[in-house]
Amino acid sequence: MQLSKICSISKYKKGSSLFLQGDTSDSLLLITEGLVSVFKHDTKGNEIIIGIFKPYELIAEAAILKHIPFPSSAMFKTDGSLIKIKIDTFEKDFLSNPKVSYAVIQSLLGKIQLLQQNIHFNIASNAKEKILHFYKKNQTLGIELKKYEISALLGMTAETFSRNVKKLLNDEKLKKVQNYYEINTTC
Repeated sequence: MQLSKICSISKYKKGSSLFLQGDTSDSLLLITEGLVSVFKHDTKGNEIIIGIFKPYELIAEAAILKHIPFPSSAMFKTDGSLIKIKIDTFEKDFLSNPKVSYAVIQSLLGKIQLLQQNIHFNIASNAKEKILHFYKKNQTLGIELKKYEISALLGMTAETFSRNVKKLLNDEKLKKVQNYYEINTTC
């Protein structure tokens, strides 16, 4: 069977919900355009961003492959699209292929590694270190996301983010370029 026979393309507008916590899906989701934010809400109703995903990344594949409800929600941060791959047929006809299963395993391992890095980083780093690390590792996201979105992703208030960005600008560790920031490589 050809993979294209079990796929469909869906387009989304900025702000569109991809899925809500508790929903289930009958399809694997592969982002082809745009940015998708995965998030949860804490007991006070604050949005906690778990991650931002970009083109050519699978999203929520662990829940989909385990046939369980999504543990979080997802929303398009920009206009975008994704390929939906029917999971039952994919599992039956494609997952037994070593190259395909290896690619899925690599995607899952990448998310585990990201989670481990985030846990370590959030425990061991101060606000300035988190901001510098973000801009070093996420140049394109730094351009596309608003400051309050970056602060939420880093697990800090917008005020803490702004205060520490000012300090980093004064220390010349960051530089402002148009309406975003970059690591100052001249230091």
